Amino acid sequence: MFSDTLQIINYAPKHQADIRRILEHVGWAEQYITAAVRNADVFSKEPAVFGTYLAMAGREVAGFIYVQFHVWNRLAQIQGLAVDPHYQRRGIARALVDRAEVFALGKQARGIYVDTPTDNKRGRLFYEAAGYTFGYLMPRYYEDRLDGVTYQKFFDR
Repeated sequence: MFSDTLQIINYAPKHQADIRRILEHVGWAEQYITAAVRNADVFSKEPAVFGTYLAMAGREVAGFIYVQFHVWNRLAQIQGLAVDPHYQRRGIARALVDRAEVFALGKQARGIYVDTPTDNKRGRLFYEAAGYTFGYLMPRYYEDRLDGVTYQKFFDR
């Protein structure tokens, strides 16, 4: 678990550069970085539908998560999650996912899901450890040679 002071806060536009920095350090392709930075601003303007959160390690942004609530099927979707490599394996991703689940439960969601590339082995193991189960495979979801996989977690009430 994270030993320093960890705080989960709402995203603000002043943190655009932090999200870009994190995604560059993680190694995301520029097309995905550009979309993630743009999404943070768009999503933060619609708090009834989106939760946009940052993990603050002291005064530094260590990670972020975006979650969207879909009214039509009462499911929430994690739209983006990343933790700076310097802060990985300290419980920050889990704290962010926990916050996304609180958002979803607050919307009376019946569950939450996330899509990730099939080659994201660490991410897939993380979601499984967090109680998410394999949902389905999506051929060519990210690119012609990169399939996606969906993990899901349904809430017991």
